[in-house]
Amino acid sequence: MRIAIYNLHFQTIGGGERRSAALAEHLSRAHEVTIFAQEPVNIDAIRGLFGIDLSDVEVVPLAGKDHVAEIRATKPDLLINNSHSSELVCPAPVGIYMCMFPESAPPASYSTVTANSQFTARWIRKRWGMNAEVVYSPCETMGPPGFKEKVILNVGRFFAPNAQNHHKRQDLLLETFRRMPDAHEDGWELRFVGNVGPLSADPDFVDQLQSDARDLPVRFHFSMELPQLRALYRRASVYWHATGFGFDERLHPLKQEHFGMSIVEAMSAGVVPLAFNGGGPRETIAPNVNGFLWNSPNELQDYTRRLIHDDELRERMGADAVVASRRFTKREFLSRMDAIIERVTAPRREPTITCAS
Repeated sequence: MRIAIYNLHFQTIGGGERRSAALAEHLSRAHEVTIFAQEPVNIDAIRGLFGIDLSDVEVVPLAGKDHVAEIRATKPDLLINNSHSSELVCPAPVGIYMCMFPESAPPASYSTVTANSQFTARWIRKRWGMNAEVVYSPCETMGPPGFKEKVILNVGRFFAPNAQNHHKRQDLLLETFRRMPDAHEDGWELRFVGNVGPLSADPDFVDQLQSDARDLPVRFHFSMELPQLRALYRRASVYWHATGFGFDERLHPLKQEHFGMSIVEAMSAGVVPLAFNGGGPRETIAPNVNGFLWNSPNELQDYTRRLIHDDELRERMGADAVVASRRFTKREFLSRMDAIIERVTAPRREPTITCAS
């Protein structure tokens, strides 16, 4: 088949873009695949950051062009729209709309809609009145766990706090760590990993974080490639995640973590996750079994202290986290997508009419 994959956000190189790239690489082994993006896609950056090879995939930049006309001109058999908050009318005979959160108008022109979590699927039903098939995002297996060090890790893009950005709350985590001098004295350090957002305020936010962390055992890693990131996951002991804190989930569901790929990837390397109790992390973390869900910075401190002072608890929960992470592998994602693609593109047969003799 000719398959078009639509994603206008490759400049951010985040979880949604990894999902698009993984699907494109996989489908290109049997089909003719084209990625339609806003700007040219840095193939080398995708390979370095995600370990995904797009050399057999054509990339068409759409900036300044009529998106529907450009896609339609390639005569695709199938369009997969994985562009966040897209309102593109499907220009192919069959379309799959992969929703990360329902912000736009309902995608009525598509054959089927998928959701990246049960949390997103519930909001799709509430806002769009549609049922969506849950297809969890593909999480890289970062294990096996290595020799664990006194490292607390956070992985996420650095976005300045504003109404539009999906702010990851690194500022809150830094302040929480500041208020744990006992952990500093015991040799624990906090590591932040992520790409810096594309808006002009994002580098300023990073500069402020680095300034505030100057007197703390805190390190920052920007645009870290996959081998180095995997090594850091394997060494880390505790994973912190704060997306969604400070926002009422009923009023601001978009500000929650809709799934949380980095949480699962940490779990796959035996890192015990401590995530804010909202959105998608409730589907991946079993409290007191393979991690903790916290409601306040004080709870985050308390759970962290339990872990850093109890090696046996940390080791047991880390092992349980590895097992739980296996539900969210790239293989599972691609298998689910293959089944959906096969179903929506299957030839429709006319009903057989049998006449009585």
